[in-house]
Amino acid sequence: MENVSTISQNEVVVATRRNKDRFLEATGKSEQEYYAWATLVGQRMHINKLDGLLCAKIGIYTVAHLIHKQTQLPQGIEQSEVQAYLIENSNNPYELAQIWLSLKSDVENWVSKESILNEWLTGIRKEDFEAHGDPNHAADVSRAWWKKDADGLDGILQEINSMEFLNTEISLSDAIEFIRANRPGRWICPALTAQKLVESRFKTLTTFNIKDYYVEHLLKMCRIETELIADEDLPF
Repeated sequence: MENVSTISQNEVVVATRRNKDRFLEATGKSEQEYYAWATLVGQRMHINKLDGLLCAKIGIYTVAHLIHKQTQLPQGIEQSEVQAYLIENSNNPYELAQIWLSLKSDVENWVSKESILNEWLTGIRKEDFEAHGDPNHAADVSRAWWKKDADGLDGILQEINSMEFLNTEISLSDAIEFIRANRPGRWICPALTAQKLVESRFKTLTTFNIKDYYVEHLLKMCRIETELIADEDLPF
């Protein structure tokens, strides 16, 4: 006797083939275009489900109404402090989605002395550290940094600086400080740390993980609501 799960899987495969055949016959498009269309349809269905979860959790009729639940900022707060305050205190998934998108861009485009050293400095000779830094701190440095066959630290930095990632040079003291504070390849971008915190808070508020396509949907819905409000305020 055929297993129930096998029958179910076979039925799904057959239904999928039928849907694909209907699509190809009706549209004249390619199989690749069908799969792109099917993915989009599935994504829209999933977004509708997530909207329902969010609305039930927050207690609103539509996600667009999140625009009316903006977090009150403390009086006199500096603009530079607003993002950190919202990450910690906002209970509005729309605000967190905005911040997440901004941080995502920051992570992708982050360039600093630390990020460059994290990528290009993989190890040095211990005697180089002792020559350019404080030998008393060598015991506190991760042993993963020590490589007997490594090039000289000054030569490594000269090569890194020649690539002109920054408008300023990375100095020996910059490298020594970085080595003392980090393990090779283990430095974490501050924007990534903040982004992970936003993701955690978003899931706590909504019960589901944040996704780029859902962020795009959420921002679009709230933008439309904002435009409707602006139209209502027009004097004509």
